[in-house]
Parts: sequence; structure tokens; C-alpha cells
Amino acid sequence: MKTINPDLSFYGIGGDKMIQAGLNKVEHIKNMNVIGLFEVLKHYPRIKKIFNKTVRFINELKPNKVILIDYPGFNIRLAKKMKKLGIPVSYFILPQVWAWNSSRAKDLQQTCEQLISIIPFEKEWFSNQQIDVHFVGHPLTSILKQKFDSGFLHKRYEIGQDKKIIALLPGSRTSEVKKHWPVFLKTIKAFNASSNHKIQPILIQAPNIKIENIPEGLVVIDKNHYEALSCADAAIVCSGTATLETALLNCPMVVCYKLSSLTWFFAKKMSLVKHLSLVNLITEKEAVKELLQKNMTATNIVNEVNYLFSNEGKNAWAENYGLLLKKMKSETTNPYHNAAKHILQ
Repeated sequence: MKTINPDLSFYGIGGDKMIQAGLNKVEHIKNMNVIGLFEVLKHYPRIKKIFNKTVRFINELKPNKVILIDYPGFNIRLAKKMKKLGIPVSYFILPQVWAWNSSRAKDLQQTCEQLISIIPFEKEWFSNQQIDVHFVGHPLTSILKQKFDSGFLHKRYEIGQDKKIIALLPGSRTSEVKKHWPVFLKTIKAFNASSNHKIQPILIQAPNIKIENIPEGLVVIDKNHYEALSCADAAIVCSGTATLETALLNCPMVVCYKLSSLTWFFAKKMSLVKHLSLVNLITEKEAVKELLQKNMTATNIVNEVNYLFSNEGKNAWAENYGLLLKKMKSETTNPYHNAAKHILQ
């Protein structure tokens, strides 16, 4: 947006990259990185304090527009407050109301001036609810235009060509890593003990996350994530945006996720969709295996990754990758620029 209009000023909640791009920080997003119903309740006083602080700041600033990005639990409530204050709202990267609690779609319609989608099937879903949504394409499709050195990891870390590289993505939130990393460690041990393949595990570490208890011989990657993933023979991925990134880099994967037992119980009750990962939701089939909750065990992960290494698994992935590319195809060349133009029109 600053490219279109350099005189614009931005204030709000964001991470390091947004701050570097010129955001005047009201709060850092790392202070709100909580997922799960009961996990949110545990941190509710802090999040409530940030919410009230944000509303007060906006009321004093009286901006021309409020732009909301993802983070539905916080942002839908904020949109309602903005409606009362008479401040126009644009919502970019929409809450997944098609996955659970679809009544929130009406809240979006009533409180937001513009709804901007990045997921291919969302425009049709919202249209069926008589709600207008502007689809700009998915930003991650830019991955398809990039070229990566497939021998990057082998050369930098002297990894033998006889080893299968397995990327480990345990999550981008501390709560996710706490639940997933112990299982990932058991999986590495299980591979070394039982698999016919020699492996080299690499940890793709998310920003603002520091993982302890890293075994000797495990390669840690904290930058050049895409290049590293493009070298991997398979990946074990915490469900989220990372699954789509990994898939678009043509890296076959197993998707894993664990929540607290109570959060999982209610999530299952409220869910309106068959799959959790974006790859499966977009392709409308189980293109990647999902090992969730009690099914996320070292034995199950090893078995599924070994399947990905088989000829049958490779052929299945090639077919599913082709389907994903077809579904992700968009006429828009730059989703961020398209979204910025729509917001500023």
C-alpha cells in the first residue's frame, strides 16, 4: 500500500517484518500467539488487556480505515467495535467460517466493508451465503516462480546422497512445539532403529521460536526455509500454512497436530469439514496423510513417511501435486498488490 501511496501511515499489531516495513507498533504479535480454546482461556486476561488497549488507541487515533488480518477470535470482536465507532473495516485473510461456526459469516458481512480472500474455494462458499468476497489469489503461489538449488543442503552440510532428508516443522507457536517436538524426537529414534532408509533430519525452525533438546547430528535451519524444503525427500509438518508451503515446494509430507484433550473434543464437535490441512481442503481429498491427536505417534509417522518413499507413494504424491497446482491456479499475478489496490479503491 505504501508503494501505491507513500503518504500512508500504519499503526497496529504486527510482527518484526511488518514493523520493518513501517508499522508503528501498538503491540507485538508474539504476545498473542496462543491457539486452542482452553489455551486461550488461560491467557484471556492478557489478550483482553491488549484488546481494550487496541480499541482505546483506535478510538483516539480515528483512522480512515482499519485493516484486519486473520486472527478471528480477536478480530471479529474488533470489527464489531469498529462498526459501533463508524470506522470502515477491510478484512484480509478471512476467518475459516466454512470450517466451524458458520454463523460468523453474517458477523463479517454486517461489520466489514470489504472481505478479501486468498483461498480458492472461499469465494464460491461465501457467494452461496449471499456474501460478496473479493478473491486476490494466494500469496504462496509466488513460490512456484522461484528457483531453488536442489543440492543446497547436501553441499552446505555435507549430507551424503545415500541419505533421505526429512524436514521437521513442529509449529510456529510455543504451545504447538511443546506438544509436537517430543513426538518428533521419538520419530527420529524410531527411524534410526527400524527404517530401511538412512535419514538426515533437518529442523525448520520458525521465527520467534527457540527449540531446546536438539539431538546431535540434527541440522537446524532458521533461514532459507524454502530452499531447505525444496531439497527434502519428505517432511513431517504441523498443520497450518506450512503444509501449503511444503506442498507447493513439491515436498511430500505427513501432517501432524495435537491439541489438549478438551480442546480437541470441542473442535471435533464444532468442525464442519472432513480435513484439517489446507492442502486437503483445497484439493477436496486426502492428498496428504493427517495424523491427529492420538494417531500422532512415532510408529505411525515412520510408516507414513516410508510409504512416501515407495514407488506407490511417489506416484500418488505426483498426482496430488498436479491437482493442487490446478486448484491454486489464479489469474492474479501479485495477491498482495491486488489486495492493496482493492483496499485503497
